[in-house]
Amino acid sequence: MSADGLSITARHINRDPGPRSVGNEPEITPQPSLRSELTESARRPNIGQHLEKPKYMLIKTAFCLLVIGIISQLTSPSWSQTTNSSKSNCRATDFPSYTFNESNIFPMDRSLHHSEDGKALADGRIIVGDEAFGLRVIDVNGNSGPFGKFKDAGWVHDPPKVVAGPNGIFMERDGRHLLLADVYSGKIYRVDTKTEETRIIYDHPFGINSLVRDSKGTIWFTQSAKNAGPDEMWTAVNRPIDSGAVFYLRGLGDQFKAPAVEVAGNIYFANGIALNKAEEYLYVAETMMDRVLRYKIKVESSSLAEREVYQNVTSPDNLAFDKDDNLWIASPISNRVFAVDKKCRSLHTVFDAPSASNAKIQEEWNVRSRTGKPLLELLGPELSNPLPGVLTGMFWSRDHKTFYITGLGNAILKFDR
Repeated sequence: MSADGLSITARHINRDPGPRSVGNEPEITPQPSLRSELTESARRPNIGQHLEKPKYMLIKTAFCLLVIGIISQLTSPSWSQTTNSSKSNCRATDFPSYTFNESNIFPMDRSLHHSEDGKALADGRIIVGDEAFGLRVIDVNGNSGPFGKFKDAGWVHDPPKVVAGPNGIFMERDGRHLLLADVYSGKIYRVDTKTEETRIIYDHPFGINSLVRDSKGTIWFTQSAKNAGPDEMWTAVNRPIDSGAVFYLRGLGDQFKAPAVEVAGNIYFANGIALNKAEEYLYVAETMMDRVLRYKIKVESSSLAEREVYQNVTSPDNLAFDKDDNLWIASPISNRVFAVDKKCRSLHTVFDAPSASNAKIQEEWNVRSRTGKPLLELLGPELSNPLPGVLTGMFWSRDHKTFYITGLGNAILKFDR
């Protein structure tokens, strides 16, 4: 969802190894025979002493130089970088760099409504969320219209009484069926992109933000907060609470087994979700803690384990993997999109739309986040300036030659290579 991030003061853990324990070394006492020999040797005049001493000193000096050389090698920066830091020698991917220009606004007639997420179709058209109709399709020329039979499935957008919240969109592996999550109602819709047939496959008690489906047919989704509408959800942004969670819904083909099962909780606004190609890790944006979490996943048993902080990013929103399996992260508060190199785990800015008003609000957001002050009043047009709306996500055309940035305004951004 387009909720924005909470900047958290970095915590540093000072690790004190404690007092160093030194054992009492046992005294080495020469054997009587050796002692006698040494004593007797000391009494006898050593005729060759003047010849042996230089040889002894030469060996001693060589040994000392060898030890000094080894110590110098072990403590040198080059040795440390080679042996103790793979990241310092890791060559990161050469990511593209995008900047905002008015010519990137798409479609030019600004006819969209809440295009929070999107996906590309095989014929070159794209699908984005739409408050009034559920989904909207846009052709290569920018012409758009409703997509899917959402009215037949019970879709209602009648503000202020009923507000629809089209949010996360996922294209299934067959390249034909789309999943759409409603962040206010908690419903998941499944759409056949060939016939536009639309049906509700699950109705969650609380809003669903984003979702993915694994190779076994299980749907994994995020619950940002325990909200039955927009008010409770935005309260979780204004005053962050850890009611976010990750659920799974077992499925096979077009059949699904309710209810969904919670597998991870205590998340401060669970937002975007993504699964890497090998299905080894599940990634979750924890927006109000300014970080992306990572879990080891077993799709066979629908289980998660070993939660860790994968990356620290201001207000992470939607997540997506590029064709090379690098994770991309949308950041609404900073007007940026970041990419994480999968080998080096280094963070790279791939899109930036700076403005004086955005910089000022970022600073105020950081201050309020640290002091526990309300945040919602900062989410106005000046935050996203110069963009057509608050930045929320990104996706690519099927051939990865066109890059799109989604948001909550009346248009998205389109970049052709």
